[in-house]
Amino acid sequence: MQPGPSRIAIIGSGIAGLTAAWLLRKQAEVSLFEAGPRAGMGAYAVDYESRGSTTRIDIPLRIFCRGYYHNLLSLYQALGVRAIQSDHAGVFADEAGRILLHYGTLRAGGLRLPYLKPESVISPRAWRLAAASRRFFRQVKSDAKAGTRFRDLSFADYLDSLPTPRDFIDNALLPVLSVTCTCDYASVLRYPADIMIDYLAGGIHDFGVMYAEGGVDNIVPRLLEGTRLHTNAPVETVFPVPQGLRVQLRDGRDEDFDHVIVAAQAHQAAAMLPAFTDHVPQLRLIPFERSELCIHTDGRVMPDSIGPRSPVAYTLPADRKRAQVSVDMTRAFSRFRRQAPVYQTWHPLIDIPPERELARASFTRPVVTRESRPAVTALQTLQEQPGNRLWLCGAYMTDRVPLLDAAVQSAMRVAGGLGAGIPWSDAGGD
Repeated sequence: MQPGPSRIAIIGSGIAGLTAAWLLRKQAEVSLFEAGPRAGMGAYAVDYESRGSTTRIDIPLRIFCRGYYHNLLSLYQALGVRAIQSDHAGVFADEAGRILLHYGTLRAGGLRLPYLKPESVISPRAWRLAAASRRFFRQVKSDAKAGTRFRDLSFADYLDSLPTPRDFIDNALLPVLSVTCTCDYASVLRYPADIMIDYLAGGIHDFGVMYAEGGVDNIVPRLLEGTRLHTNAPVETVFPVPQGLRVQLRDGRDEDFDHVIVAAQAHQAAAMLPAFTDHVPQLRLIPFERSELCIHTDGRVMPDSIGPRSPVAYTLPADRKRAQVSVDMTRAFSRFRRQAPVYQTWHPLIDIPPERELARASFTRPVVTRESRPAVTALQTLQEQPGNRLWLCGAYMTDRVPLLDAAVQSAMRVAGGLGAGIPWSDAGGD
């Protein structure tokens, strides 16, 4: 970096942009541009009023697991944000509500111990699915040690090489991975096998799911310390000027900076960077998919069950493209326990009555294919060149499943490239 504090613009205030801003705040003048009225990580959050109390609902839920999210957990620890265990045990049912598999979880010494619920205890099919799950995850852990052996395979190729029953793959594994990656089953199957194996072996089966205490309202203000935030400031374009880069807003305002970090989705970054002819073709090779999410109080998204129902319901449509996945937040998260049931549903298959709907939002998320990997490598190479001033930051800029941890890892790489220290020891790379 140049002598004295550099002027750095960050475009986009998701977890990647916020983390980059926080890491750079002590050595640079950081300006963060957000198109919406609030910082992006909390842009869609809503208040839920029920039974005399009000609780903030993050949209979408930000959940993670201890084994795969080392960078995110290190960031939260540095911020003083506590991680709390959540119950995300599941029930899988067809569109008619017939339960295929229903399990709960017990906890012992930090480990997650699944057990079959009453409907499944008496179901031979459920026992077969549970046995297939145990064998599959044992195999995945073994194969995760093989390094690059599976790099040239798609996840579909990998599954075809195993004796794993299709019933488990189609009716349990793919529904879970579809909501994790927020994409169709077909996109899950196109993932590079080694990336998916690394994720599946990363601990979610053993440790379960966690969330940040206080949600995004407890995270965003901490990450914004020392940063100048511009809301309602959509960026039109970024282009070179003699002493740096110019950020031009859609309303015509502009400002010059020494460095610009574009922490937006790849297709959004491509639209902002027409002057960067080496970057745009690579950015356009990063695929993405759209998903819809609804916050509501319509209990029809959860199947009927004998006894207490697990918090997460996977409704499997006949077309087998993507499951409806609903989280009963009053069961999954302790802070909702005293309120009437409220649900978050990805890819809703039923019509939610307007009077039961609290919020609805659409998202675009990157996916990874064997073909997109060289594009990411090319983009990383471009920003490692001497004298580089343009930085791309986001979960898609890592060689991993593009989740929260990948976004933080990308921010660490960019901040490190700009000379910032990482205040935790396991700074890691790809």
